[in-house]
Amino acid sequence: MFQKDTLDALFAELEINYGQTTEYDQLLRETHLGIALSDADRDFDGQVDQRVSSLIKKHRDDS
Repeated sequence: MFQKDTLDALFAELEINYGQTTEYDQLLRETHLGIALSDADRDFDGQVDQRVSSLIKKHRDDS
């Protein structure tokens, strides 16, 4: 489950990497969806952009 510090880091990295792109708003929405699915122990691969999926996996706290 995500904690505030890991969410902050994930969204900061998303903004740094994609904040100036035209896709940013869509990636942001998909990030919210992916986080919700992850926190519900649901599969989010294939439901969100691969870039989003990679960030979620990188920042997820499985403990």
